[in-house]
Amino acid sequence: MENYKGYKKPLLRGVVFCLALVFATLPSQADTILFSNLIQPGNQYGPDGVGIGHTPAFTNPGDYLLYGVHFNPATTAHLTTIEAPLGVISGPNQIQAFLMTDSGGAPGSVIESFVLTGLPVPPEPFPLFTINSSLDPLLLSGDQYWLVATGGPNTFASWTLNLFQGDPNDGGASQVVVGGVTQPWNVGSGTRTGALEVFGNPVPEPTYIALVGCVIVFVGIRHTRSHRRI
Repeated sequence: MENYKGYKKPLLRGVVFCLALVFATLPSQADTILFSNLIQPGNQYGPDGVGIGHTPAFTNPGDYLLYGVHFNPATTAHLTTIEAPLGVISGPNQIQAFLMTDSGGAPGSVIESFVLTGLPVPPEPFPLFTINSSLDPLLLSGDQYWLVATGGPNTFASWTLNLFQGDPNDGGASQVVVGGVTQPWNVGSGTRTGALEVFGNPVPEPTYIALVGCVIVFVGIRHTRSHRRI
């Protein structure tokens, strides 16, 4: 009994200490900004945009353009929502968007696709349009991803650009479909792209997992020793 009382209080103090550390580092369940190219303060962007889909530049029916913006998540997280100022200028109010991997600095394979309806119409700049993820894919910190959007062969749409800051050159990726044939991606060398914000739920860091293990070990030791005392 005396030996048990001797280590009971230190063990309890250890458990309380570990629990305090765990709750202090507990990941927030609220959405975290993983990426944003909007200018602060006030989430500024625009006022001009880039045409996507069947723009006036295409004279033949069925030809259209896809446009992509790259981003690198600030932390590893499950994607929840994307916000971009997308809108429809003419044609059916529907565009397609794709979350894609990176392949050699250009959009690669599709991770998740979205059909967007009820989009804003002119005047521009368009307000931020929310895209909800249903797959919640895991995005890795340091990896590059792309959001690609198009109005397809029937809709002339637009993606409002981020705020001009001295570099007039486009840094997005464009791909055209001509006569049903998809052409290679063309990636701009500039820094100005479509405005974009990406949100997600961060995954637990290794330190957090280690702290949880610490609590489990302390509780297990206490449970074992209390049974030995009996």
